[in-house]
Amino acid sequence: MKRRIPHLALTALLALGMMPMAGLRAADSAERATAAKEKIEALRVESSKVRNQILITMESLKRMNVKGVDLRPQFENFKDELVNMEAQAKVTRDRADSMKEKGQAAFAAWEKEVQSINNADIRKEAEKRFEKRKKSYEKILKAMVEARDELVPFLSDLNDIRKLLESELTEKTVASTKSTIRSADWHGEDVRDSLSDVEKELDRVAAEFAKYK
Repeated sequence: MKRRIPHLALTALLALGMMPMAGLRAADSAERATAAKEKIEALRVESSKVRNQILITMESLKRMNVKGVDLRPQFENFKDELVNMEAQAKVTRDRADSMKEKGQAAFAAWEKEVQSINNADIRKEAEKRFEKRKKSYEKILKAMVEARDELVPFLSDLNDIRKLLESELTEKTVASTKSTIRSADWHGEDVRDSLSDVEKELDRVAAEFAKYK
């Protein structure tokens, strides 16, 4: 069953921020923490899958230039991995777009709820957590948008190579793709770096769940 990972990330961050609200039992806090941690882990796994697919796709492409390789089956392998890469890229695009679209409205609603708290001390604590969670969400969103944008030139390079080799699959033609492969490698590393930033922030947020046992 497909899950909307962007929505999971937002839900988890909101859940963590709202746990200390008045009247919430320790058991409820622990239960919410566990649920939110699972959602954050789901997002982290998806990010890791995209990073790993970049490596797999680039490896299948680079093997085209290995001396003595059977070009036709290796090219078919590269095309298969490119299809997988396109699917993972869609996950990243959808995630970034959904977070960007839903985040502002969700935080606006949360802020309104915080301001409705009558007890000044509780409201002050809630405001601190709101700002902290919003800052985390903005960091994750920024890195996600960067990864989404960096995927464009990466996939463009890969598809240019695919189109060229579909028209003529020879050692000479494969050798002529080396500069484009280097370009794709650079763009792929940019995507991986941005997704690593996403995962680092998710790890930092997830560490806070240890407080709610």
